Amino acid sequence: MGADEIKSQGFSLKELFRDVAYEIDYYQRDYTWGEDEVRTLLRDLCDSFKGWSADPAYLRRPGTAPQYFLGPFVYYEQSRSRRCLVDGQQRFVTLHLIFLQLRLLAQEFGYSRAVDRLNRVITTDGEHFAVGITDHEPVLRAVAEGRKYETGAGDSLSRRNLWARSQQIESQLAEDLDAENLHRFTEWLLDRVALVGIRAAGPDHGYRMFETMNDRGARLTAVDLLKSHLLSHVGANEDQLNTQWQEMLRELTTDREDPAAASRFIKAFLLARCAREGQDDRRQIETNLNVWVRRNAAHLGLVAERPDRFLQFVQDLLKSARLFRPLLAASRELKKDGDRLETVLYNERNGLHGQAVAVLAAIDPGDQPSDAKDKGRLVAAYMDRWYALRVLQDLPVQSADADALVHITLVPALRGCRTPNDVAAVLGGLAERDGGSPGEAVTLGLRGNNAHQIRYLLARATAYVEEACQRPHNVLAYLDRDRFHIEHLWANHHHRVAQEIPDAVVFRSRRNQLGGLGLLMGRENSSINDLPLHDKSLLYARSNVLLGVIAPGYDRRNPLLREFIRTHRLDKILRSFGPQETMTSVVQTRQELYLRLFEHIWNPERLGLPAVSAQSEPALPSEPVAAQGHPAAARRRSATGRRRTDVAKMIDAQVLKPGTQIVLTYRSTDHWATVDENGGIILNATGGTPYGRVDEAGAVARGTKTCQGMNEWHIEDEEGARISLRTLRDRTAASSAR
Repeated sequence: MGADEIKSQGFSLKELFRDVAYEIDYYQRDYTWGEDEVRTLLRDLCDSFKGWSADPAYLRRPGTAPQYFLGPFVYYEQSRSRRCLVDGQQRFVTLHLIFLQLRLLAQEFGYSRAVDRLNRVITTDGEHFAVGITDHEPVLRAVAEGRKYETGAGDSLSRRNLWARSQQIESQLAEDLDAENLHRFTEWLLDRVALVGIRAAGPDHGYRMFETMNDRGARLTAVDLLKSHLLSHVGANEDQLNTQWQEMLRELTTDREDPAAASRFIKAFLLARCAREGQDDRRQIETNLNVWVRRNAAHLGLVAERPDRFLQFVQDLLKSARLFRPLLAASRELKKDGDRLETVLYNERNGLHGQAVAVLAAIDPGDQPSDAKDKGRLVAAYMDRWYALRVLQDLPVQSADADALVHITLVPALRGCRTPNDVAAVLGGLAERDGGSPGEAVTLGLRGNNAHQIRYLLARATAYVEEACQRPHNVLAYLDRDRFHIEHLWANHHHRVAQEIPDAVVFRSRRNQLGGLGLLMGRENSSINDLPLHDKSLLYARSNVLLGVIAPGYDRRNPLLREFIRTHRLDKILRSFGPQETMTSVVQTRQELYLRLFEHIWNPERLGLPAVSAQSEPALPSEPVAAQGHPAAARRRSATGRRRTDVAKMIDAQVLKPGTQIVLTYRSTDHWATVDENGGIILNATGGTPYGRVDEAGAVARGTKTCQGMNEWHIEDEEGARISLRTLRDRTAASSAR
């Protein structure tokens, strides 16, 4: 290799870490990836995997599937088994955290092959981590061993961030992957995800490349190419177009530099106002917006004989960017002002990133700023309510569900709106269509994959009451899992209430219900969480109102609380509990309390979404006929109430019938459940809100953290023989293939 010769090579992840350790040089920054970057990476990986796993041909021959490209990295070799990263540290460290969390899950499920493969990419010799950054070692050891890392005053930014991102990855993997797909995802990740390594000749050459990559001008992006295309056709208005383009970019810079802001905004604008149903416009805009604009010039009115239209296109972008700026700022920072835009930030944190498209569908470039802000507030409030209702109904709230809401339901409905009243009427009509009510979630609570969602519900209820009592509060602090813990009112000791609740499954289910939970500052939670409720309630009095009110006499010192109770008619449920009160009574009372609070928080009229009478109901998007004669209502149904689990698919295919009884045997005890019409699993012992996944229902029945639900739940045939759900599914698939 010559003195400054550069080589490149593609690596799958299994090849990237095979018997090789990576280090970083002194000039590298800390590990700084935040929640957004990690969420985006994991979402993209999981969505790509789901697309791959939905193709039977790829499952039969995995090697034929296209690789997922994770980008380039730069390195130089210190020896055959040691490489130094010049560029790529953030991705490598994040991948390492993903590997560690996947291994913990694989160990719990007993997937020995997945554990073995992950071991090979996590360490080089069974002991030393493959990403060998000394400062990271204590955190990585804690994660690898499945124990908590206690952050301290002397910890670096990297250590603090590593632990936070590790917890985020654990939660997001639990949401996106069930036991059935864990080993497949691991195989796909290691075999079909690839990076391209660019090898420098040595340390000095690597440092010069690092300087070049970080100090020199960036290569042209799709946004730059789009601007160039528009400039080449605008004629005499070239200077004006260029000036307005630069103004648009400035409008999209709020509190930080964000190189991708312009691309995201222009894509959202095109998806909101220009994309057509059934034309593949959405995919093309998202993957190559410059090419889409060129190919669809006639549709956009950008034709050579009308150079003024090119300027008008940019003017519309600029006007929309100005109107969108307050909402963009609200998506990044919680602002307590009169605009009431806090739900914009909540939606971003909850993964509803398509809200920008929905908002821009409602906003017209010619709107007054106040009208645009009102429209955005209404759209954000509707999406927040949609999310809360989905969580309360235990329906999926993953990116595919949010995308369906935005592109199938909201965009067509909002494009025709002219005034904020039009938007309110359309969204009010959709809210009526949505159906469901917070009051129906009589047994919903904490499950294996919904800690983030349950925390959100608890945070909103806690903040709502604190605000009513004029107490200082911070919703973002409540949402921070390190600052506030989800507190169980009852410690995990069944024997304390065995006389009242003999069935351990019922105890576990009831303990995890919303009514048995609250938010407590982390430093207090760790010291009291094993005490009986009556002893803890006295300590709750110094916490937030929703926990403090449990203590006898709490309301007597709080006239604002008494007024809140009287105004909302909560006297029988927002109250204290004596030492003789049973667990069942407390949980049911507080479950009703939370659900009543949610009714107030997400009341459509409170949000500005009025009920729509039959005479004045706005025209909502009709149900067009989809390909092969199937109504598009089937797609809309998936956005409003349908699960996408294997059990739900078996219900749709009539392999299972609603009402089918299934059984799981654990430690010689049979646990029975019923499959509902949407593929939910209702434990016969507890009834109430169905579990969305068989894994979750099985874990509660077993009293374990995890469960391979498709393997462990069975049906009984007419002769009494038991067949696992996995076997039933696979037999049906094999029969259909013949």
